[in-house]
Amino acid sequence: MAKVARALACLLAMLPVLFPALAQAQGANYPFVYITDAAGNVVQGPERTNVIPLWPVRSCFGWSVAVPGPDREVDLVEIQQLSGKTRFDTGPGIAINANSDTTTRHIRDVTRDGRLEGTWCVNDADPPGLYKYMIHVDGKFRAEFTYCAVRFPADKPIDLRTLACKNTFESS
Repeated sequence: MAKVARALACLLAMLPVLFPALAQAQGANYPFVYITDAAGNVVQGPERTNVIPLWPVRSCFGWSVAVPGPDREVDLVEIQQLSGKTRFDTGPGIAINANSDTTTRHIRDVTRDGRLEGTWCVNDADPPGLYKYMIHVDGKFRAEFTYCAVRFPADKPIDLRTLACKNTFESS
């Protein structure tokens, strides 16, 4: 589990380098989704969308939140509420509720270019439906994101740019 946590931390640190177009949207909070191939190479996206194809390992999704002020270390609390029971990665600072449909993650993170970002990848136990993410920074509510997790046939191509769900996904 420690290796998973370290890998996730490395990925989060590399998001602005891997996806510079997303990092340029200073001041805006937004969700994003990207698709990888079997080797883990990004083949589509990242796109600003809140529709998550439920393709285990291949579909990854995340959020980006603007944090005003100089880059610094902050307390980040991310609450994830899924539409049903799933299997979450565990690690330091992650609490899973009794129904296995909600986690609360408490970590210290560093803002980069005035932003914080979180990324998760779909697993084979993730349910379809609405996913809600609430982000708190230094004890203050910063953003809420609602995603639609949808089952698509894995053998049919989709274009992330054409997908949308009816729920608002900008920060409140």
